[in-house]
Amino acid sequence: MRVRLTQTILIALAGTALAAPLAQASDPPYVPGEVVAKLKSQPQEHNVKLPAGVTVPQAVHYLRANPNVAYANPNYLATASDLWTPNDPGTPRVPQGWRVDQWNFLPPTVAAPGGASIQGAWQDAQDVGVPGGHGATVAVLDTGVAYRDKGVKYARDPDLPSVTHFVSPKDFVDGDQLPLDENGHGTHVASTIAQATDNARGLTGVAYGATLMPVRVLNRQEMGTASNIARGIRYAVDHGADVINLSLEFKPAVKQCSQIPGVCTAVQMAVNRGVVVVAAAGNHHLPAVAFPARASAAIAVGASTYRGCLSAYSDYGVGLDMVAPGGGADTGANTQDANCNPAQPGYTIRQYTLSPQAAAQGNFRKFGIFGLKGTSMAAAHVSGVAALLLAEGLSSSKVETRLENCATLPGSKEYYGAGLLDAAAASSAIGC
Repeated sequence: MRVRLTQTILIALAGTALAAPLAQASDPPYVPGEVVAKLKSQPQEHNVKLPAGVTVPQAVHYLRANPNVAYANPNYLATASDLWTPNDPGTPRVPQGWRVDQWNFLPPTVAAPGGASIQGAWQDAQDVGVPGGHGATVAVLDTGVAYRDKGVKYARDPDLPSVTHFVSPKDFVDGDQLPLDENGHGTHVASTIAQATDNARGLTGVAYGATLMPVRVLNRQEMGTASNIARGIRYAVDHGADVINLSLEFKPAVKQCSQIPGVCTAVQMAVNRGVVVVAAAGNHHLPAVAFPARASAAIAVGASTYRGCLSAYSDYGVGLDMVAPGGGADTGANTQDANCNPAQPGYTIRQYTLSPQAAAQGNFRKFGIFGLKGTSMAAAHVSGVAALLLAEGLSSSKVETRLENCATLPGSKEYYGAGLLDAAAASSAIGC
């Protein structure tokens, strides 16, 4: 058969005034000097070595014109399918060094068993033309965000997106339109959600293409009133937020919505109007989720560790919907998760952000890579993935179901809710 196909090529080319061989790329995407061809009279295709002086494009062109040939193609080369990997250098200060710092964004492997597969979700979003959740808007209700310069006192976090990626800023603490961060918490949360990515600086963000709406409802001491939080939620809805991130909690004394009716009503209103509300489950290691996460319409997110175990501080039990990377040590509770090991060290959630230590001393111009832990950080992961899903076309009413159906449950539902966030599974075209 190899001889007959070669003869067919020679016949197809015989008597034809061939142009000089076409210039080819130094690294063509196919095997040089070879084509894959099939005669109509034969059941199988075969690799055919080309005569000297005949290029692959020439052979394919003339073979396809021959009525006896079923098809002819270059013998294309394939490579292993690698996920897109941003060039952000992290603490190693080398391209792609972010992977050393951000275990929480990696697939769950032996090297990072508690990773949330953010890298796979990045690829999915790129494949459908909405890189980083482009088109979605996430409102960050927090201590503010270092999103712009102001005088000599405030500086913009250089690893956040440009100012044009921030919309409708509002400060309910000071009553103005400049919700600048004087703590570091809000900038860290915003960075996990949408830090600038593949810019050869710092670290990466989940929904790096999304737009952020900074809404300041917590002061420099991370304290805020129920009335301001309710106002902030309503403001975000009225100004076009697709996702609202509430990395905040009321103390355990708040046990029901009747104590904070304005907040719970605002959360329900937001969801009724098509906004996804994500909230931190709380950091008191109690068997009931804190408010406002415990409001029925919110997605309540507990914290998990590097090993994929519930974090030692995370609230659990009543009201918990799922968990996501929040860092810290593993809990000693009987989660039924064999990976838990409270004796081993925990790891924080690292972002390029405003220095909390400098901010505490009144310096709002110092930035770097800093680690924090908490259900605040966990909620930010889920908000970022929710933005990716919405940008990809999933309706807001289906986001929570998709996230929970795609979560991985390592142990008891009491401690993990639906399970650990799996961003790649949730963002895939197939879904779960």
